[in-house]
Parts: sequence; structure tokens; C-alpha cells
Amino acid sequence: MAKRVSADGWMFTVTLMLVFVGLVMVFSASAVMAKERYGSGYTFLIRQLIWAVAGIVAMVVAMRLDYRRYKHPAVVFSVLGITTLLLISVFFLDRAHNTHRWIHWGGFSLQPSELAKPALILFLAYFLENRMRSMDDWRNTLIPAVLPTVVFLGLIVLQPDLGTAIACAAITACVLFAAGLQIKYLGYGLLASLLPLYFLIFHVAYRRARILAFLDPYSDPQGRGFHIIQSLIAVSTGGL
Repeated sequence: MAKRVSADGWMFTVTLMLVFVGLVMVFSASAVMAKERYGSGYTFLIRQLIWAVAGIVAMVVAMRLDYRRYKHPAVVFSVLGITTLLLISVFFLDRAHNTHRWIHWGGFSLQPSELAKPALILFLAYFLENRMRSMDDWRNTLIPAVLPTVVFLGLIVLQPDLGTAIACAAITACVLFAAGLQIKYLGYGLLASLLPLYFLIFHVAYRRARILAFLDPYSDPQGRGFHIIQSLIAVSTGGL
């Protein structure tokens, strides 16, 4: 009888596949520039490969640990607190590309907003574990559960990094839904977010330009719409 593959086994396999595809994309997108700047088309590929191996090792270690260790309040709130401090600290550092997103130290770079994603998952899983029967309780369950997300969203939007902020909001919605929150409440939250989301997109020039270029790439064929048009050409001439 064939041995059943565990959920962790499937997750590990899918992760390796995604990492491989990512490496191919990095090499495809950076080979020419790397050759011009550094004399080797493999510079960015090698750099990405090093971090990919480090990430896979960290993933294997995390898979071997008992997840119940993460449930300790000291662990949960330490991760939450450190992430908050890092999100605040970027505003006291020099801007990079007119944003406050990165912490640079020597040859190491860290984007704190990426840490917000696992931090939210950890906190929400810990907080909602014993509250799944009271998901409709706004005062004792929903508001305390969503509060860290609101703080993180505010700090991330100010960087500004709207894409990561939306990802964090989606993560929170998914965890709340998995914990048993009625979908109508998620609908209320989505409706409430439409107006600020519209303001954040269409009242910021570069975001508005991206949306308009996506809807009509030929309106700016040599600028915002260039890559979209090239993608369409590649599909049309590739036999797909």
C-alpha cells in the first residue's frame, strides 16, 4: 500500500516548486542588467539562490519544531512588539526610492512589512483559538483581534506600501473566516474599506497611473503600459 504524503510534505514540495519558478523569473528578468553592471549574468541569480537555500533551511527547522511552542504568550507578544518597533523604526531612517520600507545594515536588507504577515497569523491564531464560539462578540473578540492589523495597516500605508497593506488585510480576513466569522461581517468590512481604498489608489498619481495602464495599456505604450503590451505580444506569438 502506498504511503500517504503528509500535509507538510505537500507544502514543502509546492514551496520548492515556487522557489524554482522564482529563480527562473529572477534570472530571466535580471541576466542582461547583471551582465552590464557586474560582468556576469548570474549575479542576481546566485544572490537569490543563497537566500532561497537559507529560507528552505529555516523552513525545514520550523517544520521540525512543535508548533505548540509558538502559543506561549511571551513568544506571540514578543513577535508582535518587535514587528511593531521595526515598522516604526523605518520612518527614522533614510528614504529609499522615496519610501520608508527598508532597513539596510551593511549588505543586509530587511523589509519589516513582510514580517507583519507571519506576525499577524501567529497573533490571530493564538488569540482566536479559544474564542471560536464567540466570533460575533465585537467587544471581546473582533475588536481586540483586528486591532493589531489596523495598527500594522496604518504604519504600512504611511511607508507607503499599499500592496502589502492589502495583503495583511486579506490574511486577517482569511484567519477570521477560518475561525468561524460569518461571511456577512467580512462583507461589511470590505464595504467599509472601499472608500479609503478608492482614495488611496486614485488620489495618488503613480497608483492611479498603474490602474489606468492596466485597463488600457495602449494609452501609454512606451511608459506604464509597455510591459503589459510586451506580455500580450509574447502570448500572441508564442502559440498559446
